[in-house]
Amino acid sequence: MKTTPTRQINLAISGSIGTGPLVALAAAATLLLLGSYLVFSKKAPTGADPEHKPTGAAIPAEKPAAQPAQMRTAPPNTPNAKINKFKQFDLDGNGICPREEYERAHWENFERCDKNKDGMLERSEFPWGAIVRHDKNKDTKLDRDEYQVRYDELFLFEDKNKDGVLFVEEM
Repeated sequence: MKTTPTRQINLAISGSIGTGPLVALAAAATLLLLGSYLVFSKKAPTGADPEHKPTGAAIPAEKPAAQPAQMRTAPPNTPNAKINKFKQFDLDGNGICPREEYERAHWENFERCDKNKDGMLERSEFPWGAIVRHDKNKDTKLDRDEYQVRYDELFLFEDKNKDGVLFVEEM
């Protein structure tokens, strides 16, 4: 049997690089390894684990009760005209007017303005400019559908930040 000579590779580091930079390089590599270990060794959240099934204790029996709306006051230096206009729509007086409250205020206004209770707003009951602008069937009256288009447009106009809630500073 014929053996072939094996070649030994000298893995010793030659003297071309000093020991100072090598120590610094080794320290940096160690920190990188340690940092990546710490970052990637954390457990995935339970929702990300496809094998995880929640126990009965993890599922709440019912939703917690909604927090009551807090009072919100107008920012300093808010003109009284804005405050008074906002109070017409903020029916519960908490300083926050969601769309439902805005709609309810408008329907209350419709009922208040409809003096003859015929379900239509006429020139003698409502501002003529609003009637002309929203009177789609040109009968010189606003019915409930035409009035709803009016307050939908008004809400979208007033809700400056488009979050579905009005605050006094948006009026």
